[in-house]
Amino acid sequence: MEITIAQKNQWTAIKKIYLESFPKRERKPFLSLRYSAATGKTQIFTVSDKNKVAGFAVLIPYHDMVMVDYLAVSQKIRSRGTGSKLLQEICRYFSDRRMVLLIERLDEQADNKEQRIARRKFYLKNGFTSSGIFIKGTSGDMEILNFGEKVSPEEYLILQRYALGKLFFQLSKIEVIS
Repeated sequence: MEITIAQKNQWTAIKKIYLESFPKRERKPFLSLRYSAATGKTQIFTVSDKNKVAGFAVLIPYHDMVMVDYLAVSQKIRSRGTGSKLLQEICRYFSDRRMVLLIERLDEQADNKEQRIARRKFYLKNGFTSSGIFIKGTSGDMEILNFGEKVSPEEYLILQRYALGKLFFQLSKIEVIS
C-alpha cells in the first residue's frame, strides 16, 4: 500500500469513492475540493493498492490545527485496515498539530445508527478522543473528535470558518450545542 499526495490522474477514482461514501447533504461540490487542493488550502492524500486508488483523505491545515474534512475507503475493500493505515500516516505527517474531525452524533433513532457507532469506534480505535463538543448545522448534529490536544469550541468555529469561507460558514448555520 502506498500513501501519497493526490495526483492529477487520480481525481476520477477519488470522485467515485467520494460519491459512494458520503450522503449528498454532507458533500461539497467536487469542483470546490479540486480548487481547494489546487490553491493549497487543502491537502488530499490517497492510499493506493497496486496502483489503484483505494481511499483518500481531504485535510485542511490551519495554524496549529488540521481538520480531517473527509476520509473514505472504497466500499470494495473496507474493514481491511486501509483506513487505519491512511489515518495513522496522516497523524504522523501532521504530528506537530492538533487534529480535529466531525462525525455524526450518536442517535438511537437514526436510520444509520450502526454505521454511526462503527464510524465512532473506528476513530477511537485510531487514537482520536471525544472533545465533548457537539455542533448543529445544515448537515445535522455532529460530534467533534480530536487527536492530540483538544480544541476549544471557539477554535473549532474559527477553523470551520476558514475551511468553509465566510459565506458558506454563514449558510451552514453551524453552532455549538454543548
